[in-house]
Amino acid sequence: MNKKKFTIPGYAQFYRSLPRFYQGIDDAYALKFTYSLYLAANSVYRHKNPGVIVMEYVEQDFYTLILQRKAKPYRTEVQLYCALELLLKCFSCDALKNSQVYLLAELLELMDDTETRFYKAFDMEIDDIRTIYSLCAKSLVPHRDEPGVCLTKDWWNIAYPDT
Repeated sequence: MNKKKFTIPGYAQFYRSLPRFYQGIDDAYALKFTYSLYLAANSVYRHKNPGVIVMEYVEQDFYTLILQRKAKPYRTEVQLYCALELLLKCFSCDALKNSQVYLLAELLELMDDTETRFYKAFDMEIDDIRTIYSLCAKSLVPHRDEPGVCLTKDWWNIAYPDT
């Protein structure tokens, strides 16, 4: 797990994206869920790197930091999906506390929901070569130059309108 991919700005952007892309998730739940993911990521990091000291914010301080940031949500479902993939990839069941195992199920459920909605909207898998999936960073903070549309054809038409 690369600790640099898990930053407060990244968590803030992830938190802002949850209510945007999922109707059943409100701000309060998104904040608690994001904090739970933060704790789990730290737990896994400590497990994989024994002896390393990881500063960990208490719940209220984490909430304050997240809410103070003027982070914008991800622009596309694909960016959110890549963030969910990163979170899922960093977890290992043996490093999670029993109380955190539900996070894996929740992440898988969100990914499945995203895949299903994407397929219904575009009639293709989210990681199809016609989507921007391969152009997106597997990070909580997307690269600045990532397209703001889901399909490469749309991005190409926006970036190069005269071709």
